[in-house]
Amino acid sequence: MNERIRHIRETLNLSRASFGQRLGVSGDVINNLERGRVEIKEPMIKLICTVFNVREEWLRAGEGEMYSSTELFSLDRFVAERGATELELAIVKAYFELDPAIRQAVLEHFRAHLTADPDELEAEAVKQEYLRQKKAGAASSATAGQNGGEKMA
Repeated sequence: MNERIRHIRETLNLSRASFGQRLGVSGDVINNLERGRVEIKEPMIKLICTVFNVREEWLRAGEGEMYSSTELFSLDRFVAERGATELELAIVKAYFELDPAIRQAVLEHFRAHLTADPDELEAEAVKQEYLRQKKAGAASSATAGQNGGEKMA
């Protein structure tokens, strides 16, 4: 069973600490379970199966499919299977924790940029860069004028 616990964790691309956090235990506990240093108690078996949608028969004896066939969508598993990093997963989760109005604004921003004509986007980017440089130049001229006035005095 200890090897199957490690297999679950590695399949989900989770560190021991992250895996343990989802179960409410430390990474050290997971390390001890994976290495067979401690007995895997019944509540832990049930918890692993529930949290990670693993079939109990598979976890206990390695029989049948690993995941339950009545599997619900798991964002963690979805991104892990696609090689996402923990940061990428955190970003996706943080997005869904945003206030709905802010999420709507973010969606509108991306919708506008994804559906816009690339030439229009490039023209807008050039315009913004021009305005930035013009503003920087004005600030630089004002500073130079102040410094020049001081030298003359």
